[in-house]
Amino acid sequence: MDLDPAHLRSFDAVVRHGGYHRAAEALHLTQPAVSRHIRRLEQQLGEPLFRKRGRGVELTGFGARAAEELADVLQAHDRALARLLHEGQAPFAFGVVDNLSEPVLPALLSVLRGYLGARELRLRVDRSRTLTECFGRGELDAALVMDPYGSPHAAALGELTLRWWTAATVDPPLALPAQVPLVAYEPPCSFRELAIGRIRQLGADAVITAEAPHLSGVATAARNGLGYALLPYGGDGLRAVTHGPLAETLRAPLWLLVSPPYSELATPMRAAMRAASPGAASERRLAVVA
Repeated sequence: MDLDPAHLRSFDAVVRHGGYHRAAEALHLTQPAVSRHIRRLEQQLGEPLFRKRGRGVELTGFGARAAEELADVLQAHDRALARLLHEGQAPFAFGVVDNLSEPVLPALLSVLRGYLGARELRLRVDRSRTLTECFGRGELDAALVMDPYGSPHAAALGELTLRWWTAATVDPPLALPAQVPLVAYEPPCSFRELAIGRIRQLGADAVITAEAPHLSGVATAARNGLGYALLPYGGDGLRAVTHGPLAETLRAPLWLLVSPPYSELATPMRAAMRAASPGAASERRLAVVA
């Protein structure tokens, strides 16, 4: 008798999330598909794995024993697959959110290249939502995102330092105006929500004067004096706000989405991000463009 790893992964997800619906969302499957996987496992093992409890489910006695045993099977499967893929020729598909700053990205890519060796690396640069969806469909082996959107395969890497940026020709006022012109990413975007929330905390209203789906559009609008942008780093034609209420830096988490065969990547990438010192990177960029 052979157990399908996809069925084992559905079983593991139901155990961790306490219900079929949440497990299906985490795995980017339909609930009926997860239910079929569990029924097939129960047929093969000859015992029920779950019983209803309230609006969710809980493990039966047999299910608890199966969860312990099958977790080892799944981990062994993933470790073996990682080793085989690592030695194989299939390109490693890696997604990167488009506003990730230096020196964080080079440091993390260095870790990945060291892990992959001669294996080809293919990079996709996009927004967190798009990368998360691609990862859920199996189109990416790993991705660096600012928002994992509830993915069960997300590992926290650390935080990025964010600053307010505006056109180099603009001299920000000492006092915040009642309405602050804001250049932002199109929703959904964690940077956008963080910026709006901070402006409200300072007692002002955020007025979206320009929005764009990618960093280049946000930077272009801010560079041309349309408002303030909250970003990890600036660029030509931009200056960091260094006085007034918007001089305060903010922090935003960075996440690694990584499929089970490559979960070991999280540890060295986390160490590399700490060593890269995103706060120091912002200071170096500030010295160049301010």
